Amino acid sequence: MQMCSWNGQQWPCWDDDLGWFSSSDGCYYHRMNQQPPAGAKEWGGHDPSEGAVYEVNCRGIDGQLTPKDPMFFAQPPGGEPPPDRPYDLGLKALKTIRLAAPVLHAAPTGTAVVGVPVWLWYDRDAATTGPLSATATGRQISVTATVTLAGVHWDTGDGAGVDCTSPGTPYHADAGGSPSPDCGHLYTTGSARQRDGRYYLTATLNWKVTAVVSGTGEKVFAFDFPVTSDQPLPLRVGEVQVLN
Repeated sequence: MQMCSWNGQQWPCWDDDLGWFSSSDGCYYHRMNQQPPAGAKEWGGHDPSEGAVYEVNCRGIDGQLTPKDPMFFAQPPGGEPPPDRPYDLGLKALKTIRLAAPVLHAAPTGTAVVGVPVWLWYDRDAATTGPLSATATGRQISVTATVTLAGVHWDTGDGAGVDCTSPGTPYHADAGGSPSPDCGHLYTTGSARQRDGRYYLTATLNWKVTAVVSGTGEKVFAFDFPVTSDQPLPLRVGEVQVLN
């Protein structure tokens, strides 16, 4: 990113929201997205065909921005805007996507038993199941960011762990002691020796993040992004005593 100097400090020469920076006066100039109607005072007596009106935001000695009255220019101050940066647009789109930590459930609730299947699941909503997409539009291109749930890893507290491909299925009484169809665990050791006599379960949602240029499909970036539950789920696991 090209930097400009003013008042002994460095500032970006171009800002997507503020426009071009002038080292002569410490101000940013950005063409107004919606131009004033012809004859408005912002034109300073000029005809709209002669140029454009620009927003003006100036740095103070302390670096703070102060808006000034819009100004007319026949030519763009600083020249035409630079080409869009796909990576920056991808991040801008991604920042508008909201993911949430999962709210966890297990059945049986309260106390499970060694050797009896435990069902694992979490509350479903858009922020925990996806996929979610958002688009940021620049001057020349648009970039769409997408997050897709790739899998869920449960830390079951006993050192085993479970990898699931879905949020899991809520337990229902008709299931009896059968295992979960898609996300469950079978404890082989009781929790009596654990802190508070319980295992504390957590789940991590593993998201795949991608961004592509809209229309062309050109890949901008791709990476993994984990989101872990912020409230561990306590579960007591007892052992069945066999009497001879």
